[in-house]
Amino acid sequence: MATLTEARLKRIQPLLDLYRAELSRTQNLNTGQFETDLKDALKLGYQELKGIILDLAKRGNYVLLAARYMEGGCPGVVSEFKATLARLYGIDHYDSDDREVKQREFWARAFA
Repeated sequence: MATLTEARLKRIQPLLDLYRAELSRTQNLNTGQFETDLKDALKLGYQELKGIILDLAKRGNYVLLAARYMEGGCPGVVSEFKATLARLYGIDHYDSDDREVKQREFWARAFA
């Protein structure tokens, strides 16, 4: 997996800010387009992009953007993202019995 260097952040910051504004306005993210735009801008594949997303989840400005992307997996959340999402939701592990409740609470606080 790739890491989010300062050079990479500088390259994708306009995209991140655009998608963050959209997420703030609509509470939704077109994860497919977001992924495509990031892969194109960084010249990375899907597997490499996972590391970038995990690093974004540690940056205050982009935590919600990363979380929404990580949740948008099809058919479900990929294993690499589960620990980070659990931490964000405040649970011990992603498959916790109270994950759905904690997830809703997380987003309610985020968009309050």
